[in-house]
Amino acid sequence: MKKLLMLQPLRVYKRWPMPDDFTGLLGNSPTLAFAQLKGALKGYDCEFMDGLAGDYSLAELTRRARGADAVLINAHSSIGALNSEFSVRHILENAPGVPIIMGGHHATVYDYEWLGRGAHFVVRNEGEGTIVELMQAIEKGGPYGDIKGLSWRDGERNFHRNPGRELIKNLDDLPMPDWSIYNPKLYYLPLANKGYSTTVETSRGCMHRCRFCAASEMWGHTQRFKSPERVLEELRIVKKMGFTKIWFSDDNFGADPERYMKIYEGMIRENMGFHFASFLRCDTVTRSPEAMKLACRAGLRGALLGIETPSDRILKDFAKANTHETTVKAVALLREYGAFIAGFMMVGYLDETQAETDAAFRASDELTDYPIISIFEPRKGTEDFARASGAHDTPGGDMFYHNTVKFIPSKLHVLKQYRDFYRNYMIHPKQLRKLLLGTPVQKDWYRTMYWNMARSVLSATPAKLAHPWDMVRVVYK
Repeated sequence: MKKLLMLQPLRVYKRWPMPDDFTGLLGNSPTLAFAQLKGALKGYDCEFMDGLAGDYSLAELTRRARGADAVLINAHSSIGALNSEFSVRHILENAPGVPIIMGGHHATVYDYEWLGRGAHFVVRNEGEGTIVELMQAIEKGGPYGDIKGLSWRDGERNFHRNPGRELIKNLDDLPMPDWSIYNPKLYYLPLANKGYSTTVETSRGCMHRCRFCAASEMWGHTQRFKSPERVLEELRIVKKMGFTKIWFSDDNFGADPERYMKIYEGMIRENMGFHFASFLRCDTVTRSPEAMKLACRAGLRGALLGIETPSDRILKDFAKANTHETTVKAVALLREYGAFIAGFMMVGYLDETQAETDAAFRASDELTDYPIISIFEPRKGTEDFARASGAHDTPGGDMFYHNTVKFIPSKLHVLKQYRDFYRNYMIHPKQLRKLLLGTPVQKDWYRTMYWNMARSVLSATPAKLAHPWDMVRVVYK
């Protein structure tokens, strides 16, 4: 077996005003997982279809799946789970006999559910070691029972979950990602400088214990780091390949200030010229302002900042480990250093009052250059999932698919408020001023966003506009 199709599922449906993956509106950068897996799979012919970035047809998916010896599909979250399932079902029907391998956060948590929906194998947690052993076993026709980190099915309903694989202790031991699998013309981050974007990681995991977060739980509340030397070597490679913008995919970027400062200093010393964006915590910014200042000198232009809420009561309930005062200071510092702030906000949390919801929407406008608002969704594998299930009527079941209101019907009014907020926000003169008269990053960000919105509207079809739960009924008709 030599030919593998790696698939970021086709976007069969879209949500408005935010797509199923917000990067589809704000720009995009490829998931690093497939470049990392291609780097590990020496001797295999790997091709990649990115359904979030490319406009592929189902006929194209059929053709490529039939020509592959196996298909690897990313199932990252409940937001994209429906599209992942459509891809699984399409391949089962149109390329029967081709093994389907799932991976990602969502697949790790819902391994048996994905096996029940047609996947033959699920690679849990880190995949570099598991995928190599699995491909070797598939070529031989098995056995699969000794492959750590693998869930698999024997026939239709005999499911197996092998023991977990230990986390990789030294990330410098990882094979170098093979970024050549990506078509650079598909990726663009709105960070003012010209050129294409790609993804680099400097660490994996997060040591914090936010009750709503599934990522930290998946990594055992640990964070492992690549050495500054290894990170700089990866950056030299992508620079040589012609990329000019970087999405650093760390869940907790900047957590070790001294280490990150060595990376920033290397980027400045070698005049790499990147513009980059990353996730940031507010307390990370305020704890190490000099590191953030140096980061902006090195090219930090976009901070996806975890603000969540202005309510100290809810922040404490989140176990977020910072206060609204910390948030205000972090926003002021990043604005002083010239970074664009895309703020993550959450509304509708458990026993959140209407006054707290209203305050969160106001803060979304006041504290960010662009707000990324989500309605609270208790994710399986988090502490909040058990709390929400015990405290509320939950007809939405285990949240395999994304649908907050179906899970907690009492949040219907929050959904209406959410839609009204974005409808008014996007046409407000203040946002148009950012487009026309803002900073270079603001102009590029809003130009990209409005362009992608227009393109999304012009490409709308009944299937893409359908409510996802209507799509579920189509799948299970």
